[in-house]
Amino acid sequence: MTDSHSKILASIRKSLASAHRLPPAPSVTLPPRLPITHDVLLARQFADELHKLDGTFIAEAAEKIPARVMQLLRERNAEAVLAWDARHLPVPGLLDYLQQEGIRIMDADVPRGEPNRSHKLAGIEKITIGITGADAALADTGTLALRSGPGRPRLASLSVRTHIALFTPEQLHASWADWWAELSGRAEWVSAASNLTLISGPSRTADIEMTLTVGVHGPREVVALYVD
Repeated sequence: MTDSHSKILASIRKSLASAHRLPPAPSVTLPPRLPITHDVLLARQFADELHKLDGTFIAEAAEKIPARVMQLLRERNAEAVLAWDARHLPVPGLLDYLQQEGIRIMDADVPRGEPNRSHKLAGIEKITIGITGADAALADTGTLALRSGPGRPRLASLSVRTHIALFTPEQLHASWADWWAELSGRAEWVSAASNLTLISGPSRTADIEMTLTVGVHGPREVVALYVD
C-alpha cells in the first residue's frame, strides 16, 4: 500500500472515530410488494402484442366499465351501437346504462326475406361502433376469439368502424394451443357455433403492389376492454 493510500485511510478512520453524534438511521417502512400473478403477466403480454398491431388495450374495474364505454362512445360521437345480447357480455347492466345515457342499442339480426332484409342492412350500415364479449384472448398474438350464434351477431364485430370487445381474466390464455387444450372434450361447445372469428388488431389488406389499407374488410379500430 502506498503512503498516499495509507494517509487517506488514516484520515477516514480518524473522522469516523470522532463522529460521536451521528444522526440515527431513519426508520422506513416499505409497503408490501404485491405478487405478480399469472393473469397480470398474460394481460401485459396481450396488451403488448395488441399494441404492435395498432389495437388499443384498456384495463378497468368492472364497476367502471359502463362509464368507460360511454366515454369511448362520446369521443366517437356515437348515438347508436350494434351489440351482443346482454347475457353474452361480462358486465351486467352495461347496455341498460348506455340506454339511460341516450345510446340506442340496435339489434343486428337480419331477416332473410325482402324487403325487410334490405331495410335492416341499410340501418346497420350507419352504425359505426360494435360492442361484443369474447370467448378467449390469446396473449402470445394479441388475438380475440369470438363465436357467433344467437344473440352474438358477427356484424357487431365485422361491419363497424370501431369494435369494442370486453373480456375477463378467465378468458385470457397464453396461446391458441393452451385455449384449445382447455376445450378438449367439449365438442358440443365448438359445434354449437356457426362461426369462430379470430381478430388480431384492426382489419388490414394489401393489393398486388403491397399498398397496405386498414379497415376495408373489418373495423379500423379494435379496443380490447379487460374487465380487471
